[in-house]
Amino acid sequence: MDGKMEEKIKNIFRGEIIGRELVFFQSAASTNDEALRLIQAKDNPEGIVIFADSQERGRGRFNRSWVSPPDVNLYFTVVLKPPLHSKDAALLTLMAAVAAVSAIREYTGLDAGIKWPNDILIRDKKAGGILAETKTNANGIIFAAVGIGLNVNLFMEMLPEEIRALATSLIKEKGEPVDRIKLLSHILSRMEHWYKVLLNDGKKILIDECVKLSSTVGNMVDIIAPDGVKSGIAEGISEDGALVLKSASGSVEMIYAGDVTVLKDTS
Repeated sequence: MDGKMEEKIKNIFRGEIIGRELVFFQSAASTNDEALRLIQAKDNPEGIVIFADSQERGRGRFNRSWVSPPDVNLYFTVVLKPPLHSKDAALLTLMAAVAAVSAIREYTGLDAGIKWPNDILIRDKKAGGILAETKTNANGIIFAAVGIGLNVNLFMEMLPEEIRALATSLIKEKGEPVDRIKLLSHILSRMEHWYKVLLNDGKKILIDECVKLSSTVGNMVDIIAPDGVKSGIAEGISEDGALVLKSASGSVEMIYAGDVTVLKDTS
């Protein structure tokens, strides 16, 4: 236990938007759940960060469980109210991915990457994930709860045996502990930057950075999509966050949701 966690959290990055208020839980069902409750109670919740030292029911996409023991990892959610069209909701996930991966690279020196759309990989193993839950209407995005879970000082023995071969953590890759509160500050700082880029008509800049950090683009992939399994080359990411998939027949399709398996490098 790194002790006095709540006091340490109070001293992390505070941006003009991101981190203007911090809410700490020793344990929470999930930080996204707490964020969704807070949104209903606050007049202007944008930029509030909800952090938990552990989660009882941490979850990822498709309601998959996210193992969330205390004292070792990062579990936090940022509340956003972007003036964006509902079709741009996927960009919030990519924005968070770019922020987290660039912060990990800068702070730890590890070669982290983004597996579209929401996984944080190191050496092809999953170190973290992003879950953005949004509410939209005809006028655009009403709010978003953007959650990030990151394995920081987690040992593989703390995970269920069936997922150990697929997962990793920063301590495993770096060979030494990582200060998770300093890392959290770096991630929030990068989120502030990339969120402002997105709000200032910087979609292309964000997408270009996402492609640069991607472990998916340029590779052969299999995708389990809502309408079936698809295969091809991941050629890029569209301006609204879709994966551009080119099949063996030469047809090009935009994929907006699915589980991606990277097969090989085509270079």
